[in-house]
Amino acid sequence: MSLNNARRLVEKLREDLNFRNKAVQSTGPENLSALLQAEGLVFDQKELVEAMAECMEQLELQMAD
Repeated sequence: MSLNNARRLVEKLREDLNFRNKAVQSTGPENLSALLQAEGLVFDQKELVEAMAECMEQLELQMAD
């Protein structure tokens, strides 16, 4: 499991429209999990929450500027 992989997912969802569409169109948890594994993005739920919190902090800082 890797926090860095979770961070990569958050970044990829923000920047890669094609990947984001694939993730959104996933037909269920198994399908989404297969997509993430194919991309080498293996992490646990805690790591994903931490990566998302970091992203939100960055967005808040950008909005404050």
